[in-house]
Amino acid sequence: MTPLFSQDISGIFAARSGAGGLSHAAFDAACSDAWRALQWLRGEHAAGAPLMRHAFRDDDLPGIETAAQTLAAKASRIFLIGTGGSSLGARTVCATASAGRSTFIENADPDTVGRVGRAEIDDSAFLAVSKSGATAETLAVFASFWAEAAAALGPAEAAKRFLVITGPDESPLRRLALRHGIGIVDHEADVVGRMSILANVGLLPAAIDGVDGRAVRAGARVVAEQALAADAAADCPPALGAAMQVALMRERGASASILMPYADRLKDFSLWYAQLWAESLGKQGCGSMPYPALGMVDQHSQLQFWLDGPPTGVYTLIDLPPADTPPLRPGDPGLAWMDGRTLGELMQAAAHATSRTLAKNGRPVRRIRLARTRVDAQSVGALAMHFMLETAVAGYMLGVDPYTQPAVDAAKAMVRDFLSNSGEN
Repeated sequence: MTPLFSQDISGIFAARSGAGGLSHAAFDAACSDAWRALQWLRGEHAAGAPLMRHAFRDDDLPGIETAAQTLAAKASRIFLIGTGGSSLGARTVCATASAGRSTFIENADPDTVGRVGRAEIDDSAFLAVSKSGATAETLAVFASFWAEAAAALGPAEAAKRFLVITGPDESPLRRLALRHGIGIVDHEADVVGRMSILANVGLLPAAIDGVDGRAVRAGARVVAEQALAADAAADCPPALGAAMQVALMRERGASASILMPYADRLKDFSLWYAQLWAESLGKQGCGSMPYPALGMVDQHSQLQFWLDGPPTGVYTLIDLPPADTPPLRPGDPGLAWMDGRTLGELMQAAAHATSRTLAKNGRPVRRIRLARTRVDAQSVGALAMHFMLETAVAGYMLGVDPYTQPAVDAAKAMVRDFLSNSGEN
């Protein structure tokens, strides 16, 4: 398959970004480290590790699609209950759907949950996702919706409107599902939530919205095959991305990683990336702070700070070729520069100008360009695999385990302890 995107890292070097950029010597040293990390990942893959597993399988897709179709047939609206890795990947893939039916409930905000009225409950179905089965927010929202649905429809009918994805071990969510006769789909035990976008956690909700999981995985496979076949870091775009990010942390004190796609369909992707990068690398004083952004919106809100504030960021812009859409005819002499252009051309020009301006102001910038004129399932699959590999390689370069999240697990336990032992607000 033809590559679904290209990566231009020329803007990270001192020749383009001045004092804020890298020397080629520093980058070459980082590439050596990235190559060793990539070889380690390839060994993990050969031993059955999950990071690239789903890019090379489709045997589970019929079951995923059947579960999605069964739940979707029950109602016209689907509520997806989950948070963090249990929702962001699914949101990212669902954003490629032509017309989504899903509403994501990620925060245990009583105002949001309370606005779902009895009439909506009558024509709704619910998918709750939690790998641990013990996430307080997910359990609370699940319990709230279950009570409303059971009262409106009766417990037996309500159970048909619910489905749960959770880990295979005993947990509160699994107990509740078994008690109420709700169907259960197993979350793969060795797949961490933030890297579950290609597993059933990401693809079952996507199938509800009509997204082809085979296309998502086909895009991921292109990137994974290139990573497995590479003869050097230079042949593997995710390894180059990791070398870029880590070298800038080491040599230029980069403490932020800003991801700014220019397509609205990638807005959720930048949020997914923020969790992926933060939760995988933020350990033992390592990592950099991820910032999700959206071009052209953040050109008019954050760009001033990026250009004239502290020089601490690494910038990644994602854009795409302009689609063949009707030309603009503003009919004003002062807007002659716009006459005959399209919205896509305006967006591409904004990405190009922002990239050039960042580099001119000493801000290292990478530009990723999609090959297609529209963000589709294959493109998202390819981008997801790229950034998961880039993150894992960066983790090993930094000497941290990219698959754990000990601080998050400790915080979850503190929430449970607080509610168990304190009656205070």
